[in-house]
Amino acid sequence: MTSESEMNDLTKLGQAQPLSPKVIPIDFGRNFPPPSSVVQRALTDTFAALGRANIADAIRFPRFIGTVGDRDAGATWLSRRLGQKPSVERVVLANGSQSILAMLMARFVKAGGVLLTEELTYPAIKPLTAIFGIELHAVSMDVEGIDPESLEKACVELGENARALYCMPTLHNPTSATMSEARRSDIATVARRHDLWLFEDDIYGVLPEEAPPPLSLYAPERSWYILGLSKSLAAQLRVAYVVGPNSDISQNVFWPGVRTTNWMVAPLVAEVASYWLANGIGSEILRSVRTETLRRRALAASILPRMQLSPSAFNYHLWINLPEAWQLDAFVKAALDAGVVVGPGDSFAVNNQQGDRKFRLGLGAPSDQDELVRGLKAIASLMDAPADRELNQ
Repeated sequence: MTSESEMNDLTKLGQAQPLSPKVIPIDFGRNFPPPSSVVQRALTDTFAALGRANIADAIRFPRFIGTVGDRDAGATWLSRRLGQKPSVERVVLANGSQSILAMLMARFVKAGGVLLTEELTYPAIKPLTAIFGIELHAVSMDVEGIDPESLEKACVELGENARALYCMPTLHNPTSATMSEARRSDIATVARRHDLWLFEDDIYGVLPEEAPPPLSLYAPERSWYILGLSKSLAAQLRVAYVVGPNSDISQNVFWPGVRTTNWMVAPLVAEVASYWLANGIGSEILRSVRTETLRRRALAASILPRMQLSPSAFNYHLWINLPEAWQLDAFVKAALDAGVVVGPGDSFAVNNQQGDRKFRLGLGAPSDQDELVRGLKAIASLMDAPADRELNQ
């Protein structure tokens, strides 16, 4: 039976009034870039410009690997990280990083093969590997990310079954670890020694004003460099670019899937992405996202002082130690009861025990700074409070 308070909330929903946290909690669980004041204006201007250019003709047909214009705009954006503009023949436009990874796994790892990855990783990797019958093997991490000695050991133990490494060397999700140049070189050396393909996910790589060169540059002959836009410009812009080792293999890996898979980007979305990148709008949005990220991290540092957060970092996710008195499941439930969603650490762990004393806060999803502050204060109160004995059992 619906309670009176719930009925009031449903009434507010119809009147576009604020709801209680019980109905719509403050979302720290998802990892989106913070809202940019530029995006709404950019969309208005973009659709006006595309309308003048007869957008109807441009979206009549599927994009497949992307038009030359799409890939050229993407290649220019990719040069921010790669140091120089890659040939458009090596670039493929796709419907997000996850779609790219699915195609790469199916082609290079295959059923029965082993994909190596960090012991804490992008949660979608686990169901993706399960779909393809691929074994996922965790590699130990330190403060820089993947430990080269652990990677070497895994390759020796697994032999030819180890076929590829998926990793996030810059602003790793969820830990925010960033590999040094020396570490990237060491990882590339191990990959060459054991003939591993490298799937580099650099989706957070453009957020810092300065970051080490991509891992892919240290072993370009075996690297697939992936750069998506949804974590740096706008969550709704589900577009990603992948750069293969050469033009032939880039085309051959993706083209066979156009009739049987859904990795291709929607034409209208591709038009928006290409327009933003080609006309400087992407750069403007990125600057806005960086500025808002710094503001939100500063607020988090003031409300969660025990975290000792660096206010100068450009990543908007925090990896937080669980208070000793709490069990993870109990803390996540208590947070939800307090009107806040957090990312439980075990959802990132290849082996569950690796994340059972951590949780992630995504600072970008709250709609504004007032909502962010309310949510952070709720987390701070929960971390300072004694654990609920009943929940902790």
